[in-house]
Amino acid sequence: MKARTAFAAVLIGVLAVLSALVVRPFLDYLLGAMLLAFVLTPAQRRLEPEVGPRLAALGLVALTVLLFVGPIGLFLRVALSDLGELPTSLSDLPTFQSIERVVERSFGVRVGPRLDQLLGGLTSTLAERSSGLASAGVHFTLGILLLLFLLYYLLKDGDTLVRWVRDVTPLPRAVQDDLYAEAEEATWAVLKGHVLVAALQGFVSGLGLVALGVPDAWFWTVVMMFMAMVPIVGVAPVLGGATIFLAANGRLLAAGLLVVYGMTVVAVTDDYLRALVIDKESSMHSGVILLGVFGAAYFLGAIGIFVGPIILALFKETIEVFSAYYDLG
Repeated sequence: MKARTAFAAVLIGVLAVLSALVVRPFLDYLLGAMLLAFVLTPAQRRLEPEVGPRLAALGLVALTVLLFVGPIGLFLRVALSDLGELPTSLSDLPTFQSIERVVERSFGVRVGPRLDQLLGGLTSTLAERSSGLASAGVHFTLGILLLLFLLYYLLKDGDTLVRWVRDVTPLPRAVQDDLYAEAEEATWAVLKGHVLVAALQGFVSGLGLVALGVPDAWFWTVVMMFMAMVPIVGVAPVLGGATIFLAANGRLLAAGLLVVYGMTVVAVTDDYLRALVIDKESSMHSGVILLGVFGAAYFLGAIGIFVGPIILALFKETIEVFSAYYDLG
């Protein structure tokens, strides 16, 4: 019996390692599909009695493409087009010419040639790595397709998967029930208090850019929606850059209005939403969220911004459930 148990353990361990190696190249897309499936499962359960599981899942995947994948693709397209339109020489920019003249008169140093040389080196580096960028584009396309397929099957057969996990988990049913309940509550709390608040704060900040006529305002709005998920950093770098841009172009009144808008409307919106959502539904400290965002983003890439705080929240709730049932203290 011991030999059989040891053989089974070794076999399962080897297959687990091989499975992890198979999943690793697309782990971020798998986590993204799982996160979207979690968010869309309540809608799936409401639609299934009306149209059936397949049609409901297909409709929700189409909605995902419309609301998430489509805007992300548009965002990347705008970013790449702007990158392709970068000037080959900073001396071609009127604003830089004015700054260069001021620096030269004040310090007797010409910064233009040195920065042009730096910009030329950056351009040549990007050209040399064009094949790597093409490979990354292929990987991204395959990952998005995989995400959509996994999302469809997780919505359609998610309950079957959960039942299988429950059957093979060697824990009492009561412990599993508490684990799933706490995990669901913690995940929703992070999504509402971290993702939703950041998206709304970025959107409100973007309205100020649109109203003041900042170029590519909607592009920077999407950027701020992601940056707002990073505690401490937030939307300040984009708003600060936009303020400097307006001031450098002689629009001092618009720059002042943007500063006032950021310190009043954006700040009040952020404080109000966080007090309304986070304090009531989430007990996670801002430092834990910051650690989850930075650590998971380093390990998993962009999807880590979303799943990092969730992983730490699930770890905390798991310890509390096990401590309650098995007196770990």
